[in-house]
Amino acid sequence: MPKLTPRKHQLNDHDFLKLSKTESNPRARIKLLMLHQLSLSHSLDSIAQTFGYHQQSISVIRKHYWLYGLDSIYDKPGRGRKSLLAEKDIEAFKQAIVEQQQQRGGGRLTAVDIARIAKEDFKTDYTPKGIYGLLSRIGISWVSARSRHPKANQQAMDDFKKLRKPCSDSAA
Repeated sequence: MPKLTPRKHQLNDHDFLKLSKTESNPRARIKLLMLHQLSLSHSLDSIAQTFGYHQQSISVIRKHYWLYGLDSIYDKPGRGRKSLLAEKDIEAFKQAIVEQQQQRGGGRLTAVDIARIAKEDFKTDYTPKGIYGLLSRIGISWVSARSRHPKANQQAMDDFKKLRKPCSDSAA
């Protein structure tokens, strides 16, 4: 005999259709739409055909909603490899990159430079290739302004621009 699940949440507790229209997570939106269909008393078979899921999967979604409510529509964190850089260190790492870039006075940091910062200051061993993925995950864009050489002489460049005669469009 199947084990009965105590229902803490009911399918009529929420307006799933309205919630699905504001949900940004696509997998959660689909689950909300399935729960909406269940709240309208549609059969598991018709919902399975509509969404291309197996009936048992929809039954599990319903069971998890009964037990855990709306929190059940979101995926749990994955089991894959976690970042070498701890969550608590992300802001400090970003700040270290910005400070290092400002100290350079020109030019730009390379992936090798950032990997060195990660290794020396945060005890994580990233390869230069792995740094690109880390920067993307923590929200640092690799796009930068035009670099200025650290030994560039701004006064000499301005003087050169003043001495240089502008080209005229009409040839004499």
